[in-house]
Amino acid sequence: MNKKYFIILLVFFFIIHIKETYGCHASGGGCENRSNYKCGAQVTYANLQPNSILNITVKSPDYLDGRGASAIGHFSMHVDNNGGGYYFFKKPIWINGCHCSSCENIPLSYNSQWQFDLPTPPKGTGFDIWIAIYWSCLVGTRSVPCNSENVHYRGYVN
Repeated sequence: MNKKYFIILLVFFFIIHIKETYGCHASGGGCENRSNYKCGAQVTYANLQPNSILNITVKSPDYLDGRGASAIGHFSMHVDNNGGGYYFFKKPIWINGCHCSSCENIPLSYNSQWQFDLPTPPKGTGFDIWIAIYWSCLVGTRSVPCNSENVHYRGYVN
């Protein structure tokens, strides 16, 4: 009987280790086939502020199921005039209180501020942002299915 408990305990710790090591993540199919769902995710505001801070607001398209902007990923920025680029993160992160086991009543928009390792360029300098926006995510355990769209935004420092 002790052998059974040992095996069950071993499997339990293995599952906990896998979940803690890999966790769950948003996964989306992109928005190339616009017949599957409404596309139109966008960056509605972005500005490079003093102290090397990027202020950004993203928005998912209208939704009917109460699950708006749920995760962002593949987030990078490039500044004109040899200002260089900055890579915030690759893997999607959950936003708006959404996570693996709960993704309901999520607002359409999400505003955040991100520190970057470049000096803030002068007013009028152009910059580009590339970001993946995920919305309408379903509850899941590892790979959570979402609608997603890769978005490019071109802005100028205010």
